[in-house]
Amino acid sequence: MDERIPPFRNRIGKKRSPSPWILAFIFLFFMGALFAIFLRSPLSKIKEIEVSGNQLVSTETILKKARLQKGVSFFGVQPDEIANQIRTIPEVRHAEVKKLFPDKVTILVREKPVVGWVETKDQKHLPILSDGTILPHRQLSFKSDRILFKGWDLAHPMLQQMVQEIEKLPPMIQRSIKEVRPVPKHQDQVEILTGYHHRIFVRVEDLSQKMNYYPSFFKHPQGTLYLLESIWFIPDDGTEPAT
Repeated sequence: MDERIPPFRNRIGKKRSPSPWILAFIFLFFMGALFAIFLRSPLSKIKEIEVSGNQLVSTETILKKARLQKGVSFFGVQPDEIANQIRTIPEVRHAEVKKLFPDKVTILVREKPVVGWVETKDQKHLPILSDGTILPHRQLSFKSDRILFKGWDLAHPMLQQMVQEIEKLPPMIQRSIKEVRPVPKHQDQVEILTGYHHRIFVRVEDLSQKMNYYPSFFKHPQGTLYLLESIWFIPDDGTEPAT
């Protein structure tokens, strides 16, 4: 009778360990819960916004265009999208947006330089950018060390192209230019007045190329320089033209 009863087996100490999949699920569940709590807490909000590189455009204007302010979700910020919005501002050439975990956003702006001023018929001076964009509503203090574009109709077809040509010139030549006027009888030409007391006539389409000859005339006496099909110089004293 005793032989038919199987012997008692002690199973203490042979308990099976939990499945690694169960442990992974529990870990992911708690991590997801903590992340959800983090997103809903003030810790996930932007606390600092740093804007740099802007001089023409105010920080307020940039943030308004970016639709960015403190207190919005850090993870909801899309840097590329915001940078594209900022680039639509006429004065902005380039914008770069970065997120710095956990609560900071930086915006680096590179603006188009102001080449000079366009004088209107009512004697107002409007800033004009390197791409020829005129800023009629931008209140900037007039600076006489920049080029004055005088006698121009704001809708003149050559104005924008002429400014873009000047922007291509070396800084030394740009600094020598004081005033640029249209030539009434030759719409494709401009008259340039320089700090060396010279008048220069040149076609707009050739300006960035032909003006590179001008440094060799810096020491010439006061007179007129023609940079057209041929190049010649006439001193104001009425002597024979020099070539």
